Order: sequence, then C-alpha cells, then structure tokens
Amino acid sequence: MSDAVAAAQPAERGKAPVGRLIERVVPATSAATPAAAPAAEPARVPTKSRGLAVTSGTHLASRLLKVRTSGGTGNVSFRLLDAAGKPAQLPPGLVFGDDGSLSGEVAVVSAPKTMNYVIEVRDSGGGRATRAIQFTINPPLNVSAGVIRATAGGKIRTPIKVVKVSGGTGAYTVSYADPAGGTFRLPPGLVLDGAGNLSGAVPMNTEKLEGLTATVADEGGASVMVPLEFNLGPALEVATVPLQLTAGATISAPIPVVSAAGGSGAVRYTLIDKDGGATAHLPEGLRFDSATGTISGQAPMVPQSGAFMIYAQDAGGGEARGKFEWTVNKPLEMIMD
Repeated sequence: MSDAVAAAQPAERGKAPVGRLIERVVPATSAATPAAAPAAEPARVPTKSRGLAVTSGTHLASRLLKVRTSGGTGNVSFRLLDAAGKPAQLPPGLVFGDDGSLSGEVAVVSAPKTMNYVIEVRDSGGGRATRAIQFTINPPLNVSAGVIRATAGGKIRTPIKVVKVSGGTGAYTVSYADPAGGTFRLPPGLVLDGAGNLSGAVPMNTEKLEGLTATVADEGGASVMVPLEFNLGPALEVATVPLQLTAGATISAPIPVVSAAGGSGAVRYTLIDKDGGATAHLPEGLRFDSATGTISGQAPMVPQSGAFMIYAQDAGGGEARGKFEWTVNKPLEMIMD
C-alpha cells in the first residue's frame, strides 16, 4: 500500500515552502481479522507497483492509505484529482478524506481494474505538492480447503497443499487458530506452514486437530477464514505373495505380488533390498509395476532365487513394508521312457 510523505523543499525569499510527495510501502490493515497464530512467511511474492492495490469486496479501514507531510506551514488538507486536475470520482463505496485517508467498501470486479489519480496537498501557508498514483482493484481473494486425508501414524515427506488461494492482491499469509480463536498448537512433528502446506508426522487420531481454522490475509486488505477438516485413514498394511516362475517362461498376464489395506489415497510400491536400504532389481526380463504391485515379462533361462522387501507409501503419508521372495525354477522338460 502507498503512504505518501511530503518532504519540505527550501522556500524562496518571500514565498511559503512547497512540499513534494514521496511514496513508500507500508503494511495493509483490514477492519477485522480473527485472532490467530502469528503469520508465517509470505506464500507468494507481490508484483512491484508504484501505486495502491486493494482487493474486491474488502472493507478498508480509514488508515489503509495515509498521506502525511513534513515541512510546509500550518494545517494541511488533501484532495484526490483526476489527470485533468479536477476532483476525481472514486469507484462507488470508497471515500478519500481531506486527511489523506482512503476508506469504505471496495467494489467487486472480475478482472483487475486500474485507475490513475493525482493526490494534491495544500497547507495554510500557500504550499502545494502533488503526486500521481495508480489505484488498482483486484478480483476477490478466493480460499478453499477440502478434507485433508492422511494416514494415522504416517509421515508426509512431500508437503501437501491443503489451503488453496487465488485472486486477491500481492503476497498472502496463512495463520491458524483453535475453535476459540486462540493460537493453535499442532501435534508434535506435524507442520502447517504459512503457505498452507502440510508435512511431517501424522498423529494416530484427530483429537488435537478438531476445530482448526485457517485465515488467509493478503496485501489488499482482504481476509478469509476457512475450516480445516482432517480425515485419518487407518495405518497402512501390506501383504506379499511369493513368486514362482519357470525358467524361460513368458508371463501371459501381470502377476500380483503385493496388496495393501488401510491407508489414504493411492499406494506406490518400491522393491528394496532385504536390509531395507537400496533399491533392488529383478533379474533381466522381469518388470515390477510400482503402481499396481505386479510383475510381468519373461523369466530368465537360469534358475535362481532371491528375497527382497516391498516398501509401500500412500498419498496420506502411510508407510509399510513386507518381505517378498521369488524363485525361478528349472525349465520344464519332457522325458520319454
């Protein structure tokens, strides 16, 4: 938001000092914001602007835009002018006060609307200064938060976007509050950041997550609160099936070797060595499908066997693993008596 400050210039002999307007950036405030936890770092970087930008449908506090002066003589008053120097007409619902403040209800627009104005300040000693500004009204701040699906006891390693934001003005921050509007304390290990992302250790139940709300505030004075609802699925479990193949045989249809129960969302599987460390590989010719947990391809000609682990991870942070054994038997032969 733009806060224009009038700095004094040296006065000529016999004339009152004349000021000039200098723009600087100050934080926005809105009429009312629910009590919440301290805001985290901004989730997006605002576009640089030399003017003032506000968000549709917002009630602006009277000091959202404040123009001040230094130097000059006596009392000062402000006017908002159009490019021709005539009194300007703001969009319906907004008022520019003679004290340099902007207040009122911001009209709703579907696309950014930019207007050009001139702020004029006069003092009782005949001083005068002006500053051209751009005034932009942006579309409304839209916030959504669906049901958060996670797996009890799991670990969300890749952050999940649980608060989605569009529209509004400039950077936004997300803060969180309990049902009483006070600071919300998440279970140990679970993280909700200032961009609306969830990560970390998932608790075994939702007891400490009930009534959680998220409040998104942007730089245009808008503030939107949404409830956050957690749906915890049971712990993820896997069951494996040993694989028996005949040397040289072609698998006619993918063979399931692992199945999952519980958890949340899609499950992906990975073959790892029996110690649970590095990724393991089947013999050449055999393929493991990480999405379906099936094996296809052609068995090698040489009889052999092995034991791996199958590691499963679901979309809600659930993890499980099970032992998987495979055997390639000798080729089938026919012996005539």
